[in-house]
Amino acid sequence: MPLLDKLEQTKCVQTVWGKLIPEKEAYDYAVRQIAGFCANLFQVMRILEPDFEKRTAAICDISYMMNMSASSDLYMQEFFNEWNIPEFCKKDSWLGAIFGDSGDEYENMAGRVIQFTHDRVEKELDTCPWDIVGAELCNMTTAMFTANFDLNSPNGENEVSLNMCEARGCGDRHCRVVAERRDVFGLEKQGWLDHMNQPKMPVHDTPKERSVKEGQILRNGCYSNAFGEEKSFEWAYRWCMEKGWVWCVAFPLIAIRDMAESEEEFERIFKIVFATAGKNAFIEPFAVEGLRTWLGVPHEIGKNDPRLMGGYIKAVIDTQLVPCELERFTEDEVWIKVDTETFNGRFPMAPVDELTLGYETLWHNMVKTMVSPEWSCWFEGKDDETMTIKVGRRIDKRMV
Repeated sequence: MPLLDKLEQTKCVQTVWGKLIPEKEAYDYAVRQIAGFCANLFQVMRILEPDFEKRTAAICDISYMMNMSASSDLYMQEFFNEWNIPEFCKKDSWLGAIFGDSGDEYENMAGRVIQFTHDRVEKELDTCPWDIVGAELCNMTTAMFTANFDLNSPNGENEVSLNMCEARGCGDRHCRVVAERRDVFGLEKQGWLDHMNQPKMPVHDTPKERSVKEGQILRNGCYSNAFGEEKSFEWAYRWCMEKGWVWCVAFPLIAIRDMAESEEEFERIFKIVFATAGKNAFIEPFAVEGLRTWLGVPHEIGKNDPRLMGGYIKAVIDTQLVPCELERFTEDEVWIKVDTETFNGRFPMAPVDELTLGYETLWHNMVKTMVSPEWSCWFEGKDDETMTIKVGRRIDKRMV
């Protein structure tokens, strides 16, 4: 048998040291980064509003409202066309399940649709990158799913009872969402804190040996819906890096900001939480060794070198598909230039300035344990078209 003419090509993110991170690994890492940012944000929420019921109801309310208001009649018609829904399939609540199922798969929430009928829909997940966030987010997703079903109702009414009766964020092995028609099963309209109850009909529990660790887009290279419409992995990666920030960061942020007595109070607590997360990220020495291996850092780069932090930041930004330019990369300083609007506005219709605030705080404190307390990270030109992320030495007698 003759030799191959050439190696097969695979899309990769290349680190500053030439290490290749395969596209699927880059996507998986970037999705978890979004979930991590969301987890920090929800810690801010818990400080601002100590009452579980109040804060959960607040983020559910805003998420439902934003989902409903963002979906015009034109948008819904485009949705029907895009998803290959047949003309004979009249507008009805059960079609809202396609919204939720597709979003799950785009964001590597791996599982299966157990039942997809007019009267009942059951979806089971084996994995969820957001399972670290907590029960409030699990509740909030049911509010968004409720909006999906209500949007597809022919009269705009709430026709389904929707329960996340199992949730990985609450310690269950699965996430399980069940939607049942209220008129068929004799169910009352739910409040925001009523969506974690048991459904009327029994659920189907998939055996552990049949569980999956990756979503369709990673297992098969594409997502296929109930009507045969397909979305490629490449398309889903791009979608997730744009809209993945909206539902779990931009929407709840609206409610979380209102929980603070003032803008100053919100920012103060926000910085404290993200600073703590940053310092703890590399508190273990083996975490730094693992990072060096992942980035392919050569031995010539010592422990007390800002390029380690700079290379890490560049990899984070690259996996999130945000264009950036490495302007300086020396043993004294690192400069990375990014478009300010793109960095904050992953989804242009819902820019999040807290991405700059969050990452600046996170990375400034992260470098303290990853490299040394001698180094700092800060963003310059935050109000300009282009901002520069800098890693360098800085002395501050009120350093936090």
